[in-house]
Amino acid sequence: MDVFEKLKKAKEKDAKFEQILGSMCTMPHEVARKAYEMFIETNLGDYELFKGTKELEEKAIEWVAKLLHAPSSYAGILTSGGTESNITALWIFKKLSKKKEVIVPKQAHFSFEKASSLLDLKLKVIDCNLYMKAKDIKGKINRDTACVVAIAGNTNFGYIDEIEEIAEICNEENVFLHVDAAFGGFVAPFISKKIFDFRAKISSICIDGHKMGMTCIPCGFLLLREKKWLEEIKVESKCTHTKYQFSLLGTRPGAAAAAVYAIMNYMGIEGYKKMAMRCMDVIWHLAKLLDEKGIEYFEPELNLLAIKVRNAREIAEKLAKLKWYVGVDEENETIRIVAMPHVTKDMINKFVNDLGKVIE
Repeated sequence: MDVFEKLKKAKEKDAKFEQILGSMCTMPHEVARKAYEMFIETNLGDYELFKGTKELEEKAIEWVAKLLHAPSSYAGILTSGGTESNITALWIFKKLSKKKEVIVPKQAHFSFEKASSLLDLKLKVIDCNLYMKAKDIKGKINRDTACVVAIAGNTNFGYIDEIEEIAEICNEENVFLHVDAAFGGFVAPFISKKIFDFRAKISSICIDGHKMGMTCIPCGFLLLREKKWLEEIKVESKCTHTKYQFSLLGTRPGAAAAAVYAIMNYMGIEGYKKMAMRCMDVIWHLAKLLDEKGIEYFEPELNLLAIKVRNAREIAEKLAKLKWYVGVDEENETIRIVAMPHVTKDMINKFVNDLGKVIE
């Protein structure tokens, strides 16, 4: 059998985006795909050889910095996504503080468990309801605390923590605050009045281009309030043409920088705003249909809706047999629907009809 026939058969086993309702990723825009292909051989880990690609990375970081109101003292890194960004942020703050305790909300992404294991950090998990409020961390910060983590668009409910208020507490306690906005960073600026970025007294923030940014996997950004903090992870890279690296990864795909630069310039702020509003229109359409069927859910804040069900895993498995792939939260007994740009009202109409049959 021809190798491309084998690839085709493997591809046929993958879920199609017309069936995926629970993922925070989507089909990359054709502009991003074309740009990615143009730079597919470039390596930002050796950017002295790929100076044009490095310029695209810097311009993409500047675009995100402007979106998130970064101060002039900021530094940014293009990463492979939220997991790398979160690990890198905690790596930096552990070294700066020389402390090993990190406070995270119960709804924090599992990448913080990875960071804890890799960096020998102790996670202090805050048992908060739906999202973390400022009152939840009062009295929790102590002399061993290196960093507090807050979420802008948690994976359970799509909710945003009280980041502005939490930042005030962290600032008073002289503790770093990292914001995980991997999901919410490209949508919350356009639909939420909450301040979650550098307008609050945060230390760092991550945002993913390969989620609501509409670019190719892998693509994330980590922004730090102070450029000098990057020196904490500076490593001499003797085997490359570039003298130093300031990242967790060695080899880094330059194609990711080209793709995200292209799509951000193609879409512009207004394009992203329209896309976010379309996604919210779909999520409110879903809420309306659920109301009509008497199916309970958690009120959405971003383009994510958690539906209350009995035995979430079993319901998700039944839906998968009908070719609907939803997120599962067994702890809260919900299934997660994320209205990414590929999700349409027609998809939602068909899904809700099938959901009604499954939960009868």
